[in-house]
Amino acid sequence: MVAQAERGLVVGSRYRLESVLGEGGMAVVWRATHTETDRAVALKLVRRELVAEPQVREMFVREARIAARIGQNAHIVDVLDAGVDPALEVPFIAMELLQGEPLDARIRREGPVPHALAADLVEQLGEALDQAHGAGVFHRDLKPQNLFLARDKKGRTTLKVVDFGIAKLAESAAASSTHVGTPAYAAPEQLGPSWRTIAEGRGKVIAQVVSAATDVWAMGLVVYEMLIGSSSGSLWGASTLAELPVKIVLEPPPVASTRAGDRAHLLPRGFDAWVLRCLDLDAQKRFPSAGEAAAALLPLLKAAPARAHAVSSMPGPRPSPPGPTLPAAPVMAAYTPQPVPYAQTPAPAHTPHPSGRPPDPQLAAWARHRRAELHAQADPRLYLACNPFQLMPPVTHAYRDAVLTLRDARLLVAEVSLGDTLRQAMGEGRTVLAALSSPRVVYRAAIRSKQSQGLADGMARAFDGFWGTPARASLGDPHFENRYDLSFPSVEEGNMALPFPLRQLLMHNGFHGMLELRHGGLVMTLNDVTRFEAMALDRLLDAVAHVYGVIAP
Repeated sequence: MVAQAERGLVVGSRYRLESVLGEGGMAVVWRATHTETDRAVALKLVRRELVAEPQVREMFVREARIAARIGQNAHIVDVLDAGVDPALEVPFIAMELLQGEPLDARIRREGPVPHALAADLVEQLGEALDQAHGAGVFHRDLKPQNLFLARDKKGRTTLKVVDFGIAKLAESAAASSTHVGTPAYAAPEQLGPSWRTIAEGRGKVIAQVVSAATDVWAMGLVVYEMLIGSSSGSLWGASTLAELPVKIVLEPPPVASTRAGDRAHLLPRGFDAWVLRCLDLDAQKRFPSAGEAAAALLPLLKAAPARAHAVSSMPGPRPSPPGPTLPAAPVMAAYTPQPVPYAQTPAPAHTPHPSGRPPDPQLAAWARHRRAELHAQADPRLYLACNPFQLMPPVTHAYRDAVLTLRDARLLVAEVSLGDTLRQAMGEGRTVLAALSSPRVVYRAAIRSKQSQGLADGMARAFDGFWGTPARASLGDPHFENRYDLSFPSVEEGNMALPFPLRQLLMHNGFHGMLELRHGGLVMTLNDVTRFEAMALDRLLDAVAHVYGVIAP
């Protein structure tokens, strides 16, 4: 019988599993302890369902070999060991255990990175990439999620480049496909031969192979997002994945200060020219090395005036056009346990997720203000029982949650994983879901905005039927249906569940997400609320309150 990865299991006869640190599309990372030396490590285990995939096994082997080839660097995560566990029958990689957070998490929490810290991080990134490139290794998937901000014993921030799993060796780059990496950061040479042919027809040059310039391209995008505190792909202004190659190859390159809008003052003087050189379509015209790109940017960052960091928080949602007068967001009362009437399937046994953790101070303060009961480990039964959905992917895990009362209704807000392989592979498998239970919600309907939720969503919309049979229900309201996919048992019930005042509310307030109404409650997600953080939770709670105020006045 094949063993299961669980706390206390010894992997590779020498690493004892302690707790889950994180999960990705291809692997689960555990905190583990070396049984002989007591050293704490991060142990990456490939997902069992992917073991049979030759490409996944190859990537794990390559990651260990490439680490040895690059050698030690203070700004590249150390790979300590690798092997295949005979009991689990899966490959594993042991890496140094880092304390800190990825750059994307830091940006979401605190917003723009101050110029002094950005200068340190850019210099460290240039040093790490130069060593890898000197060893003939190109990362090819550089993005904020793969740049870890670790803390040393003196509290100083050190950048660590992680995940060389899809890195490419110089001698093999010309002989294999270059279409690898996260699309928002993919250089033109990673887009495939078809776009190279299109570019040639317009007198433009795209390199045949990946090189150090491929990582310089991604470096420019990462620095832009770091300085203005924006999300992935924001420089391109693309709403779907399919638009990215068009904007990269066919449109004029964006001017960073123009794209940044009211955050342009966060960019140092001369940044537009710097990032345009990083993003030159012709790889030969970019900075010849990451170190030289960093060296060109550092004087600009160090010369920037202090007032450049007056904005310290993430931008809020875009202003909505004027709409009808909305009910004020209600005061959340204390939680009183109630049954969950929207549950449609038997609840599975409760197994606490090992990644539960105490809330950060900001989240704890939010819970006190909202009079919410905060759980570092959610009861997954409450959320798995929401399945199946009409338009949403199914919920597969629930991590942490908060429980409140909204007028006469029980409201749960949780960080969950969606059972969507593409989203998980793109690092977008987690979201925040609000589930309201009330006997006053009696009609069934579901809507899903047609605006792209992220890279995975954009890719999915290129293929009809990604979520199953596309929703083709109609209420005879073309203005509303141009914005949303609809599903309901009948037109009559759809009109009762989605009355005109509710449709008007959603349209005027720019609702982008998914809303499912069912007997006994509703479930909602918002495209821009994917993290369990105070400001994001407030946006989701207010949206639920407004919807409930219309359907159950």
